[in-house]
Amino acid sequence: MKQCLLAVLVTAALALGLPAAALAAEISIANSGVVSQPSCPLSPCAVISRTTAIQVKDGGVSGPLQVKRNGRIRSWSVTLAIPSSYEIHYFDKHEGGTARAALAILQNVGGLAYKLVALSPVVHLQPDFGTTAVMALADPIRVIKGELLALAVPTWLPALALDYPASTSWRASRSSSQCSDVALQTMQSLVGSLAVYGCLYQTALIPYGATEKVRAS
Repeated sequence: MKQCLLAVLVTAALALGLPAAALAAEISIANSGVVSQPSCPLSPCAVISRTTAIQVKDGGVSGPLQVKRNGRIRSWSVTLAIPSSYEIHYFDKHEGGTARAALAILQNVGGLAYKLVALSPVVHLQPDFGTTAVMALADPIRVIKGELLALAVPTWLPALALDYPASTSWRASRSSSQCSDVALQTMQSLVGSLAVYGCLYQTALIPYGATEKVRAS
């Protein structure tokens, strides 16, 4: 059915004198497995704190948030938990302010080192607790095959689903000696900068993703 529809669109484009390459499609970049609800307000209420986070494995799938085709990111999304009022007050006080995040585009430059290629505007997400927040980008971000989507969190974000097998894991832009020091600000914020993602956190999944506009094949 999709092939038939694409053929019709190409025919229509040619009839209008438009190049077929001008046709575009939207694809989703997201975790491939079953996504559980983020943990809060259950105990423990696990959050992402002051770092840039990238999902590196989703069960048996490596690099689930890797860009597969050149294109432009039109929007990004993240599913958020509903922390209790006490938890919100605690994290606001100890993690530098209210929950905020941005979409980061990373390029692996060898081993655990990543270059920050692009960063979307930081968004205040506290009003979106309990929902899947979708952020449309006024200026779409150009991406190329092989780059990776990550979440840049300057404060904290209740976006961790727990109790997955050890084959599900994410990394943070912290050195391996700082994995338990979540109060230290390690978010990658300068485009072009390099950071080592030395901390691996297993059994947790970050429910985020993006919509990419690509040329229809």
